Amino acid sequence: MSSSTIPVKEFFTIARVFGAFYDLYSPERGRVRAVLRGRLRNISAKERHPFVVGDRVCAMESGGEWAIEERLSRKNELLRKSKEGDAQVLCANVDQIAVLASLKDPETKDGFLDRCLAAAYLSQVPPLIVFTKSDLVDRETAIKRSSVYKDLGYDIIIVSCQTGQGLEELCAKFSSKTTYLVGNSGVGKSSLVNVLSDRELQKTSQVSLSTKKGKHTTTNSNFLVMEDNIVLIDSPGIKEWGILHLTKGEILESYPELRKYKEECDISDCCDAGPGCKMLFSMDEATDISTERRKSLESMLASLENPFRITRRDHLKNESKS
Repeated sequence: MSSSTIPVKEFFTIARVFGAFYDLYSPERGRVRAVLRGRLRNISAKERHPFVVGDRVCAMESGGEWAIEERLSRKNELLRKSKEGDAQVLCANVDQIAVLASLKDPETKDGFLDRCLAAAYLSQVPPLIVFTKSDLVDRETAIKRSSVYKDLGYDIIIVSCQTGQGLEELCAKFSSKTTYLVGNSGVGKSSLVNVLSDRELQKTSQVSLSTKKGKHTTTNSNFLVMEDNIVLIDSPGIKEWGILHLTKGEILESYPELRKYKEECDISDCCDAGPGCKMLFSMDEATDISTERRKSLESMLASLENPFRITRRDHLKNESKS
């Protein structure tokens, strides 16, 4: 056998996951379809999402078929967890997380936004808050909503796919970076991707007139390579961001309004959020926490106290199965 026919490992990024199949991307090869090498399937059986979009992998071709041989170490990963034993890795190896928050139809609640920011803080990936659909509200409303987060030091931008407001600036923030797009259904992720790519890559979502909630269009996270070295990972719209993988101390620390009080802690790197915790004590005293942000914080802390509560909806599901 000549050396030219010996399979050689090549490096790829996982671009999309289809059950047992994986779309891989590299600048040299473009996209190829692959499966897991046999020994890696055992890992897949133990973990819910051991291989996710953004993972760097080594793959080899044999007989016209590609197989993933190895997953390289992750520099970061973004998690959410809504129930016991079910932490979900959403993406890996990204440079920033763009949290899309719609100003109207449907309006993104602060609770969802604050949960995303808490998860981003734990992952140590910089968040970018993108307020969308600015054409549906007056300028004063858009500035008032966004200034809450801008004043806290978050990187924010206000955009409209209809008028083009902020899109040039957004492209500059996306340039030469891999960005994970996340938001509720109907906030305009697919429309934004279409405008930035100047062609209809994603089906756009319609908003239900009766509920004002978005309808899901993207069903799998997808790795999109564009001009100016822009890489976007478009994700399915989600209703709620589970934060059960966070500790009480991590949630408190994710708030810039409270993080400054951690410096007063007598114990270095403690953050057990016990009775003497400076952040916990200052939670009710801090005057720079908005009413909505305070409600978000109280809700997140309450969810840790009773994380796996049984709801009426759960009872109805169990009854229908019996």
